Amino acid sequence: MRNIICLIALPLAGCCLQEHASLSPPEVHVARQNDAPVQIVSITPYGNNLLARVIVKNNTDRYVQDFAITWTVFRPANCTASGRPAPRIAEVSKTGVQCYAEDRRWWMLPGRGGSRVLLPHEQTYINWWLWLTREELAKFAKDYDARKLRVQIGIEHVNYGNKFTNRSGPPDWVNETVGRTNILDAEDAMKQACAP
Repeated sequence: MRNIICLIALPLAGCCLQEHASLSPPEVHVARQNDAPVQIVSITPYGNNLLARVIVKNNTDRYVQDFAITWTVFRPANCTASGRPAPRIAEVSKTGVQCYAEDRRWWMLPGRGGSRVLLPHEQTYINWWLWLTREELAKFAKDYDARKLRVQIGIEHVNYGNKFTNRSGPPDWVNETVGRTNILDAEDAMKQACAP
């Protein structure tokens, strides 16, 4: 019953985070990826979803067939709720989603349009398949003994093309850092460290 009340009241009061009261308010950081062909322009939370509306832009003169958005949740160094030493960043969760530009012709219902290429220099939003809730973060904080969690979001890979085909082989552009460390923006991650 308490969880049902929390779900109803969360947009107004954020009561579900009280289970882990020492957790700092959740924050999503767009990773700096100067070389990424597709850039995340902005993120707007709505209700319980911290990734409710993500605006992306194709920064190239090419058509983008598809791209992947990835987000990593991590506990910064020395951010344990218990005060135990934790000198390293602890990855908590990593999620990636294959994305396409959505075909939004006037007769299509929102979120029910088909997929299409992202046009050169086009800016558009993705608002229905990216999902990260405050309850998830509260659970992560409890499971990983965290008083602070950081969420980084960015582009994992990009494929070019002028129509949809069954691709095989490696992507046309890959964020090499994601493959090695899962941390999109190392400088930001280091700045988030809590005092020992």
